[in-house]
Amino acid sequence: MLLGLSAPHAPGAGVIAAASAGALFILHRSMLTLGTALLLGAGSLVEPEVLQSPFYWMDLALLTSALLVPRRLAPALLQAPRWSWPAAMVLGALCLSLYSFLGDTIGIALALGATLSAAFIGAGIARHLAVVDARLLAWGDGGMVEVTRDLLLGRITSGMLHDLAQPLNVISMANANMEYILSHLDIDEESRQQVQERVRRIATHTEGAAHILSLFRWFGRDGRDGDGALTVRSALECAIATTKSNVRHHGVAVHLRGNALDHLVPAQYGALQMMAVAALLSAFGSFLGRDGSKLRGEVQLHASITPAHVVITVECIDEQRRPMPGRRIDEATLWLVEQVALDADGEFRCLVRGRQPVRFVIRLGRDDI
Repeated sequence: MLLGLSAPHAPGAGVIAAASAGALFILHRSMLTLGTALLLGAGSLVEPEVLQSPFYWMDLALLTSALLVPRRLAPALLQAPRWSWPAAMVLGALCLSLYSFLGDTIGIALALGATLSAAFIGAGIARHLAVVDARLLAWGDGGMVEVTRDLLLGRITSGMLHDLAQPLNVISMANANMEYILSHLDIDEESRQQVQERVRRIATHTEGAAHILSLFRWFGRDGRDGDGALTVRSALECAIATTKSNVRHHGVAVHLRGNALDHLVPAQYGALQMMAVAALLSAFGSFLGRDGSKLRGEVQLHASITPAHVVITVECIDEQRRPMPGRRIDEATLWLVEQVALDADGEFRCLVRGRQPVRFVIRLGRDDI
């Protein structure tokens, strides 16, 4: 905003402001961009001479475009040919230099070329820095190989789950037929009861496996198997059920509390599931001792409503109701989950500082106001 207001005295400042507008488009901070545009527009009331600068108007137009242009166009910046970057730099420098010599003769056209080139470069740099940042964050103990393996495993699991559902259906139907045949067999009562008990066990475990399949198939999606309401409670319960098989879960009780559990979150249901799963997996790590021993305790998920948000906190306490020592979530997962939260108009924060009960804070913007 300050650079844009300096454009009448220093056209180069207006070009740098255009690069900042391109970066704001990539960062997808709508309120920050809107606030900057409003302040830049209001600055003309204090400095009326900025209205004579074409760079000022270009900066204002670029900030407005950062709010209106679809963000799905951002990935194309990574696929731009390499020659486009030096070409944009040369074009921008040439337009700025000619503007200094020719003045207002063709000032609007030159200002347009310089600012568009700068915006393209600013957006590209911000995009590339974000990708590099993600790659550096993912460079943990297992390196990129471990992160890539988990990513690809998740993508192939959906197809494997579909293939696994068919054998389960066959087992379930065969078990039902076995129960029907058993009812017509001429055998003694003790043998009949033993076989019926095995049939019931097969049915119970088959239903359990089908339930697990359903959890995985609907994980992270804005919907689920059935017609149940998509509330905060159901999303958190699905997250708990999904992480129940984690080896660190055993001996740790998980409780839901708060007055926001029945709040509907149809548009944020999948994002809330992913954020809750990431928080729970990290929270369970607090109950693993340094020697590998499993500690007992409790994880509390407290959901409350504020005038603008639904706030969910994740707390870890031991059997004596004391805070558990925290372990920070790995940076790769934290970065990815933060991006999921931003796309869902929310926020995901990791608060691991010494011995304090609160581990994570999840905020979701309310869409019912």
